Amino acid sequence: MAKFKGKAQVEKKNAVLKALDVQYITHDKIVPNTYNPNRQSEDEFELLKRSMTEDGFTQPIVCVEHETKGMYRIVDGEHRWRCSKELGYAEIPIVVTPMSMEQARIATLRHNRARGSEDIELTANVLRDLESLGALDWAQDSLMMDDLELQRMLEDIPAPEAMAGEEWSGAWIPSDNDSAEDGVAGVEHKTNDGIMVKSLTVEALNRQREVEAIVANAKTEEERKMAVKEANFYRLNLVFSGEEADTVKEALGANPAEQLLSMCNQLLGN
Repeated sequence: MAKFKGKAQVEKKNAVLKALDVQYITHDKIVPNTYNPNRQSEDEFELLKRSMTEDGFTQPIVCVEHETKGMYRIVDGEHRWRCSKELGYAEIPIVVTPMSMEQARIATLRHNRARGSEDIELTANVLRDLESLGALDWAQDSLMMDDLELQRMLEDIPAPEAMAGEEWSGAWIPSDNDSAEDGVAGVEHKTNDGIMVKSLTVEALNRQREVEAIVANAKTEEERKMAVKEANFYRLNLVFSGEEADTVKEALGANPAEQLLSMCNQLLGN
């Protein structure tokens, strides 16, 4: 353990909550702490609202007494507190714990870290159970899952194939036999109304393969989404017709992604 010169070490004296004494108080008696590092996306917050709407306030907010008498500071449950305000709860359940300032901060971090992440295979099994019970539509609505995500979970689509879907990066996954040099070349696909060309830069192709490997070995949905998010792919879908189509095709040549990148760099003076 790191020792910092000049910093006195506080002895570990944690107060343990002996019994759960739930009390109901109004929102204005609670204040959030200023150090909570946990953040929720808009989708996660909406899912929490859906949970509280359908199931009620099933988990009390953990608090400590505030410096101001009659007030309480949140240790765990800030999102539930904010959500309950939006849902119009008049009073909310809290549990007051006898924690010191140090213990409260440690508890906040531990609550965040102890929540864990979702095991995709086990989740898929639960969804299949719900399907057999006739409750799949209910589950999809309550969990705010779109059709593609639900289908992928039920059919147990392998990670690389799932990543190739629109709900992941929406980018082209080249075959394992493609080299980086070959991969950037434009690949033409015939469509009902013309020709579609797919191409990647060398950097994008290499990054795509790195992310594909991470996704293939990921154990949770959270790890998969984070890998794709951090890759920061950018995809263009441009349509040209007639003479302009011929002009663009001639200008971009056999490696349209690399050529377009070169044009952008020249335009920006890079």
